[in-house]
Amino acid sequence: MKKHLKKVVCAALALAMVMGMTGCTTYNNFKAAFFAGEQTEKAPTIKIGIYESITGQNAARGKAEVLGIELAHELYPTVLGMDVELIQADNQSNMYVAETAIQELLKQKPAVVLGSAGETVTLMASDYIKAASIPAITISAVNPLITSNNEFYFCATYTESRQGDALAEFAYTGTLKEAVATVKFANDDAATETIKRFTNKIKKLTGNNKCVKGSYMVPADSTDFTETIEKIRNSGAQAVFLAMNPTMAQTFLEQAMALELDGILWLGGRFWNDEKFHDFLMKNPKLEAAYSSDFGYDITTDKSAELLELYRSKFGPDAVPDEGTAVGFDAYLLALQAIETAQKTVMATTVEDLAVKYQTEAALKAATEELIAAQETGIPSGRHIKMMLTEIRDFEGASGFISFNGKNEATKTITIHHYRDGEEIGHYHVD
Repeated sequence: MKKHLKKVVCAALALAMVMGMTGCTTYNNFKAAFFAGEQTEKAPTIKIGIYESITGQNAARGKAEVLGIELAHELYPTVLGMDVELIQADNQSNMYVAETAIQELLKQKPAVVLGSAGETVTLMASDYIKAASIPAITISAVNPLITSNNEFYFCATYTESRQGDALAEFAYTGTLKEAVATVKFANDDAATETIKRFTNKIKKLTGNNKCVKGSYMVPADSTDFTETIEKIRNSGAQAVFLAMNPTMAQTFLEQAMALELDGILWLGGRFWNDEKFHDFLMKNPKLEAAYSSDFGYDITTDKSAELLELYRSKFGPDAVPDEGTAVGFDAYLLALQAIETAQKTVMATTVEDLAVKYQTEAALKAATEELIAAQETGIPSGRHIKMMLTEIRDFEGASGFISFNGKNEATKTITIHHYRDGEEIGHYHVD
């Protein structure tokens, strides 16, 4: 540093000698501009980390989520009077890369981390998020272990099991189905919990404990569903919850059509909200199907209107954002709201207030240091932001209304997409 400064001074003096004949004004202008540039400090920013699967098998979902974050940032680029700086880490949809990616991201001290698509890479980040005491918001990863074991990891969408409630309500209230069946692959624990919620809800709605006509499990590697399809035919079920990914669900439904099993409402989870599966349903008018998602183009909040206007200005007048984009948009805005309310709380808190709250000297000392740092920098700590996230109620997002209600799992609007006669005939919203 001293050597660099010496070179700068020498250069300035040499230039002064050269300019001697032209007067002091030119040199003074040079000196002011040169040294002002040397001494200018970068304005403080608030960093929001994007921990996402930009490449690898989860790249499509990851990129959709990042797009939503970037669109929200375009509309709302500041918080607390400071610019928001987005910093990214690509976990490459790989659990081994993910470990390094999250560590490098956290070294940059983001106020909040957003992401990731993919359950495994999100779980991999969880311990590091918790150890750093930096809140994170997952956009589409819904494994309950992400949030249940980590108070710093939040989920901006509904849990996998809660969609069971929504699908049951749609089947009974929306389409008047009173007899149902379920199908799942063996060892699919997430599907087991969702099906449990689905069957319990439909029993409650119908007031009939015998309304579930069959609960079928197929081998994990099965591709021939003939036996199960015949059991459904003979069961008397009017609606079937098919807990399969869109690829396997399409195989199942193609076989059901080939065997002329008609008149069934087929129900699926959020991963049916896939462009190829959408096209499959549109090309097969004999199928009636419905699936849950985070977003429908007919959600009419102020934020959904903002997102649609910006999205269509970039991608065309009829373009509709992916649900990952809508929830990514909301995750960014949730982070901003928590940062703002956290700082308001920090500035209104005194050391005396902390003395009442903390019982041990060590805890009080740590909380006091954290408070003073937040008041001096104007940026709340991760703990402060985390506490404000849990208090969010009825947040009006692009994907509907979101509440955390003292928890870190969202309660929010679920959209049911309904297809019949080769058309998407409408949406059904469950709050």
